[in-house]
Amino acid sequence: MLNRRTVVVSAAASSFLSPHDAARDFLNRLQRPARLLIAISGGSDSSGLLSVLLDCHRGESGGNISLFAATVDHGLRPESAQEARAVAELCRSLNVPHLVRRWEGSKPATGVSAAAREARYRLLMEMADEVGATAIVTGHTWDDQRETVAMRAARRDGDENLGLAGMAEAVLLDRRRWLLRPFLATQRADIRAALSAKGMAWIDDPSNLDTHYERIRVRQGGRQEAGVEPADIARVAERRTRLSGQAAQLLRDHLTLQHCVLAYLPAAALQGEPDVRRHALATLASFLGGRAHAPGTESMDRIVSVVDDAVPGRVTVGRVIFDRRREGIYLQRECRGLAPAHVAPGTEGLWDGRYRVVNGSDQEVVIGPTPPEREKAQALFADVPLSIAMRAMTVMPLILTRAAENVANIRFYPVVAPFDRFLSQFDLDLARQLAVFCEGHLYPPLPIKLSVRKS
Repeated sequence: MLNRRTVVVSAAASSFLSPHDAARDFLNRLQRPARLLIAISGGSDSSGLLSVLLDCHRGESGGNISLFAATVDHGLRPESAQEARAVAELCRSLNVPHLVRRWEGSKPATGVSAAAREARYRLLMEMADEVGATAIVTGHTWDDQRETVAMRAARRDGDENLGLAGMAEAVLLDRRRWLLRPFLATQRADIRAALSAKGMAWIDDPSNLDTHYERIRVRQGGRQEAGVEPADIARVAERRTRLSGQAAQLLRDHLTLQHCVLAYLPAAALQGEPDVRRHALATLASFLGGRAHAPGTESMDRIVSVVDDAVPGRVTVGRVIFDRRREGIYLQRECRGLAPAHVAPGTEGLWDGRYRVVNGSDQEVVIGPTPPEREKAQALFADVPLSIAMRAMTVMPLILTRAAENVANIRFYPVVAPFDRFLSQFDLDLARQLAVFCEGHLYPPLPIKLSVRKS
């Protein structure tokens, strides 16, 4: 539904960035030349983002910035196609190139929001590839930030809840496209006021009133206001970035990683700051286990208990064996549940969440675990206890069915599981340090100088 109502800005908004101030700050920090793909649904936030960025861009004396707009039609409501056409007309009136993609196929009966988000990012990436965008830009606002922090706070208490840092200004998608959020310090009321002042309409999505969604319940219940201030978020964001950097330094100084399947930390690495050690171990668990998220609090407590005992012991958490020896600790993927992966010719696949498989051959390949052999295991993992070397060899990938002449066309690339799908600016140093151990695994540089959120 189109909405052109007048919006009055409260006096409290003066402590935040106005839409135009946020846009100018964003463009000033942007690395150039830049090609920006602006995600626009037709709602007030994204319409305001496009309008204000266009104002500031056209008001600049310099250039080297190209703006494109992109709309994802999720096809979840009958009117979505018409709304996409309305956005296309808006972009034509603003003389901004516009692309549209529709989420095709059947929709899941449950988990629609998560599936829609995955589809949205995938389609935005496709459109970014089409125009050669250096970054995707979204209209997430301070209101969204408060709601996000409130939801994360409700799920988990305590200082170790790093989710209270909120959404990052910069997030890398699939290791190759940065997504940027210029409006995280800008209130929705200010954006709507700017649109109203220009006589511009926006679309109200009725799903924003549907209390089946947690975010809407938080919004309507006012819980996003309780105990959440910009200074709180800034402090947690600073702590999260610092902790991640310290964990990266610990790995840089002490970690031995063999063939991306066997990690070793000497006893000296386990004596440092408890929070840093815990964060490093959690990251290694995600990486070696091929999991996108770190183990939960109770699981991490079990790991730390084994580490702190300083006597031989073993625990398995998140598909990873933590094998404590007197001289240190070995970490590796457990040998169970190593299901084969079938990768069609000319495509990519994923094996065990830990390896990206590129099949450049002309036939399907099947990837599975490597049968352990004593002599080969000892050669692969020198100076490692034999039992550990044998387990480590087992979790390495092997082509199970193939034509011999096609081996050269099949490639394996380690997946840095906690970061390769979504990498926030908070964890960039830690992700890059892990990537050092995985030769050829690189992350593109940030396309923007990060802002400093004052506390």
